[in-house]
Amino acid sequence: FKEPRGMMRLIQLLFAILAFSTTAGYNSTMKFEYRCKTGNDTGSRQLTVSYPFYMPDSAVESIVCPSTGVSTVQPGLNYPFGSYMSSAQFYVFVGVMAFLYCIGIAVLYVVFEQVYNDNDLVPQIDFIVTAVWTLFWFIASVAWAVGVSFFKLETYPDRLWHQITACLGLAECKTKEYFGYGGLDVSLICGFANVFLWGASLWFLFKETVWFKRMYPEQAYGESDFAGGGPDPSGGSGGYQQKGGVETGAGLPPQ
Repeated sequence: FKEPRGMMRLIQLLFAILAFSTTAGYNSTMKFEYRCKTGNDTGSRQLTVSYPFYMPDSAVESIVCPSTGVSTVQPGLNYPFGSYMSSAQFYVFVGVMAFLYCIGIAVLYVVFEQVYNDNDLVPQIDFIVTAVWTLFWFIASVAWAVGVSFFKLETYPDRLWHQITACLGLAECKTKEYFGYGGLDVSLICGFANVFLWGASLWFLFKETVWFKRMYPEQAYGESDFAGGGPDPSGGSGGYQQKGGVETGAGLPPQ
């Protein structure tokens, strides 16, 4: 299990779990009480929001003041504005797939390490997949950050009262329990942390590819091996040695 390549995958695995679990497991409830201005009728309502953040599923019952017999809110319409389902689901998708990829590639590192070292194509695929998923993490994190910002805005009590219009005229509403946003904040932190972690690992993965070995053979094979006729990444049979101030081919026949 080569470091830091293997250690980076373990950290990525942990943060991927935190990212999608805090989003998919989100569930929060806001409770409020109301008192009708005419007749002094009282009651309470609660609005619960959970993943996948489809707001019509969170509709709260209309407030009806019996003394007037009028409901100023149509049933099924008094829920927070906005659509956050697509960004939430894409964010969870990226997290789950990153989690599965980390498990799969970790198994390859441990069980089939020789295949990874001997087959030049495998490190290249690993590098490309990691680069693509770094981009996916960035897009998903930015989209979800925008969604969370609007979700917080639209679920703030003063905004909700504009959708539960009885609270603006016929009744006085008072919040007893607020939405909790801690889990969403953690999910965003983990999302941008994943952008950093996956981006940072690209350098270590690049050093495993044949591209790096061709660009920097001294670092890839070691100074002594390269100077002493070690493997030539360009396909030649040997390196060059310095002898008596004159360069001579390591594998060339004497003249």
